[in-house]
Amino acid sequence: MTKYLLVSDLDDTFLGDRRALERFADFYEPIRERLDIVYASGRFYESIRRDIDTTPLPEPVAVIGGVGSEIRQYPSGRLDQAWIDRIATNWSAKKVQSVLANESQLELQPADSQSDYKVSYFFRDAKPTQLDRLKAKLFDHGLDVSVVYSSSRDLDFLPEGVNKGTAAAFLARQFGFDGDHTMVAGNSGNDSKLFDHDFRGVIVANAHDELKAYAGDARVYLSSQERADGVRDGVAHWMKLADVAGRRS
Repeated sequence: MTKYLLVSDLDDTFLGDRRALERFADFYEPIRERLDIVYASGRFYESIRRDIDTTPLPEPVAVIGGVGSEIRQYPSGRLDQAWIDRIATNWSAKKVQSVLANESQLELQPADSQSDYKVSYFFRDAKPTQLDRLKAKLFDHGLDVSVVYSSSRDLDFLPEGVNKGTAAAFLARQFGFDGDHTMVAGNSGNDSKLFDHDFRGVIVANAHDELKAYAGDARVYLSSQERADGVRDGVAHWMKLADVAGRRS
């Protein structure tokens, strides 16, 4: 039996249309032994756990939270310490906030959006040059950071090299899935790093233009359907192609 891994964003990718999510759950039930699911979100584990408990979301094998800044097993919620050990070098959330304290255009997001390995701000309509300046300023203070900007508003600072994509690649290796058997799905800019790896990509029809720019890649499928219907469509597309290729080989 060939198995696959799906790493998917939640908000406006899986979530946002309950009936579409119910259709995905019906689609998933007969193939659950073949498809492991990981949710990758800007939110954290407890918030995602509430979604799983109160919607038809299938239970995942793990949760990537905080735009890749933490990985927790499901349902235990156990933190993946190997990931933390990997990302903790040259990083201090308190120092990031201290260095950026006098940047008047930045508005610190609420406490439930912050963690030891993610500092998040609102910064509306930021230009690339402005983001580059902030990253350089932090570097000058001894901080190596990744900058994730999405929806023309949400600005996240994480340890260098940390994002949804690197966390997904870490888990795919840990679980033993190669690129041809790993699918990723998303709808916004903070999902874009998922598509920088050799995975099979699914972009839902309601995605932002910043993510649809990836649709020209042969390994990326742009669905004509929205939210969970688009995820279902994309998963079916890639599994069918892989199964056909497997029969021919």
